Amino acid sequence: MRGHRPPLRPRRGPGHERAAAVGGQRLLSAAGAGSAVAPRAWGIAAIAFLGGVGGGVVFPILPVVGLDLGISGFMVGLILSANRITRLGFNPITGSLLDRFGARWPVAAGLAIEALGTLAFSAALVADSPAVWFLAGRVIWGIGSSLLLVGTLAAVMAIAPVERRGSLTARVRTAISLGLPAGLVIGGLVADGVSANAAFLAATGLSLVAALAALRVLPARVDRRAPPSSRTAGRAERRAEWRALLAMPTLRIIWGANALLFFAVSGVLLATIAVLVDQRALYLFGFGAEGSAGLFMAVLMGARASASLAAGRYLDRASSRTRLLLPAMLLVAAGLVALGQAGSVATAVAALLVIGVGSGGLTIPMLTLLGDVAPRHLHGRALSVYQWSSDLGGAFGPAAGLELGRLFGYGPAYGAVAASILLMAVPLRWLAVRERG
Repeated sequence: MRGHRPPLRPRRGPGHERAAAVGGQRLLSAAGAGSAVAPRAWGIAAIAFLGGVGGGVVFPILPVVGLDLGISGFMVGLILSANRITRLGFNPITGSLLDRFGARWPVAAGLAIEALGTLAFSAALVADSPAVWFLAGRVIWGIGSSLLLVGTLAAVMAIAPVERRGSLTARVRTAISLGLPAGLVIGGLVADGVSANAAFLAATGLSLVAALAALRVLPARVDRRAPPSSRTAGRAERRAEWRALLAMPTLRIIWGANALLFFAVSGVLLATIAVLVDQRALYLFGFGAEGSAGLFMAVLMGARASASLAAGRYLDRASSRTRLLLPAMLLVAAGLVALGQAGSVATAVAALLVIGVGSGGLTIPMLTLLGDVAPRHLHGRALSVYQWSSDLGGAFGPAAGLELGRLFGYGPAYGAVAASILLMAVPLRWLAVRERG
């Protein structure tokens, strides 16, 4: 890898085949090969979706149940963020496991670990120290979700031909994004209709079903073309691979831009939208601030999912991986500015639609480009750093957004976040120029 500069975009060659330079090798895939893996990619997406539901189930339940059980507001916040904090430490381990053993068993184990975490939530309802059980459950779930989130993306990259990488990656990434909000809905409905314990047990069951499916659907090995020296590498060699991976400028830009995107959308916006709705009376259909904020976020998530799938299909047909990056970045920044100035429901909805489209238009090209540039036998580690950057941005965003909003108001706060998004412009432009060169 040292001294090698892989092209940003695989080239289309004769016979409708595209060659990708990865780690000094040429990997060829026939143009018709993508159709054979499409059903399997949908299976991986379904596993990712079911696994994500468990994380969402606890969100509408814990704040209410926590107060009933005497857990402080600070502790509830710590519990809810514990899974992301855990992933920050565990993601690099996940990447190494995936590159060494493949996706099947790590993902299945991750889903089983998630099931164990949600069982801890059930135990918390009757335990003498419920806060300890809830916190332990979220830490356990964080380990499992790291294996799931990184592993399903690594799995789809392992089976996707280069010419279908955009659309197939978009399916799995979209399923991951929709799993959490689906869990919010399922958790709230089951808790209201039956009980909180029933919601936790339902999430446990879904995770176990997904774990069994993972053993059947996921590829046994993420990398079938790794150099023999990589498969038998010792500790020093693996450290050298990590150093080489972290030194790749294209990947550094992708990771940095992803951290900023998650800081803005999954951090600042998610944590502050309810406060903005309440301050400006942007209520929907008679709901209060929390209910209206949930509907507004559904608008954003729907737009993001649609844009992600459309971006994936576009990337499969286009000759460029980078063409969407700058326009998508500008959409996110413009949407944040518009939301910060929104005085009506219509303006807020329009701004969230723009942010959602921009987010989808950024995420899928970056993931697809990561798959092109990272050596195939290091996809797991490259994706683990990508997830690490997501968790880092998402962890800092809520506190920064709430504090900026309190000090300066949410109009200036969203404007400042939009300015931080614009910091991507120069490095993303560099990616586009480098691709053409």
